[in-house]
Amino acid sequence: MTMLTEMQFTEARKDLSSLYNKVYSTFEPVIIKRKQTEEIIALRVDLQKQLLSNFTLKAEILSEEDGSITLALDQLEMYVNGQNVEIAVCELVKDLKEYVIDYLRRSQLFLNAPNRKSHFPYVLRVLLCDTDEEIRSLLEF
Repeated sequence: MTMLTEMQFTEARKDLSSLYNKVYSTFEPVIIKRKQTEEIIALRVDLQKQLLSNFTLKAEILSEEDGSITLALDQLEMYVNGQNVEIAVCELVKDLKEYVIDYLRRSQLFLNAPNRKSHFPYVLRVLLCDTDEEIRSLLEF
């Protein structure tokens, strides 16, 4: 038993406007059920961003012998190199965007892979960004 409001899929589909207003105006998540085992949750985007705010992307800046900069994002096993920090950050943002698209395309594989399953909150956090600048703002050094 859940304390959240639950709706059957058919009911949610028939009255989508009411469902939307409930979730948006009252800030209350709603579980939508289909069949016996399928469930999703409807939640405001701003609240989802708040829930994910602790999933920070901590990049380590490494100076290489050739004068270039490597950014190491160990949480996602992602590493980029550039002539300077600015170029490396641009590359990291580009690689993050490519990775989240790949993650979505192969989510069943990645969500069942021990080394990739934990990436999902970070992937979702990046997906909720509207611009490269917003993705960049997720990076902590």
